[in-house]
Amino acid sequence: MQLPRFVGLVDLGVATVVLVAIVLPPREMFAAPAQKGSEADQFALALSEARTIAHPDDGQQVDDLARRLGTANFKDWAIEASVHGAERAKSSPTAWRALLAASVAYLDRLDVNEGLTYANAALAACDTTQPSCPTWEQIRLQIYQHHVDAGVKSGFDPHKGKAAAEKFRKAGEASSLQVHLGGHDVDQAPGPHPTTTIDAGP
Repeated sequence: MQLPRFVGLVDLGVATVVLVAIVLPPREMFAAPAQKGSEADQFALALSEARTIAHPDDGQQVDDLARRLGTANFKDWAIEASVHGAERAKSSPTAWRALLAASVAYLDRLDVNEGLTYANAALAACDTTQPSCPTWEQIRLQIYQHHVDAGVKSGFDPHKGKAAAEKFRKAGEASSLQVHLGGHDVDQAPGPHPTTTIDAGP
């Protein structure tokens, strides 16, 4: 049998591949949730993401989503969600929450310089939106920013191992006064009331 001149080996090869693809059954595919954990955890994360989509300018929702992603060990996704969320919420009174979430997400990945940048931005946004950033939140944010700033200024890079990460943490802790209240670790026996001591440093 002689094939027509316009039919070549390449055409036969393509026809064979197409025939095999049509005749063979489709490959079985499996899908599983990317997030490990209980169904309740998966539902909570999905609900948080849905709320962020429904209210893209709500910094509180961005904060909740980023923290849940961080807890699920989706560090890159937490950064992406919080950074994009902070951009969408920049004109919102709750923008400082999204900026703080971005800072926490970066620090969770040990990117301390980016974490400090967003901590500074969160503090500045908090100062300009005082009704939605109450005083106690502002103080907490100031302590957090001061801690991160001291760690960055120490020059220790947490990416360089556990020892450097521990020195970074201690540098941040040493920058703030710590208050130790006595009486919590002793038996409630008759005697003088325990006094309050204030120690500077860890």
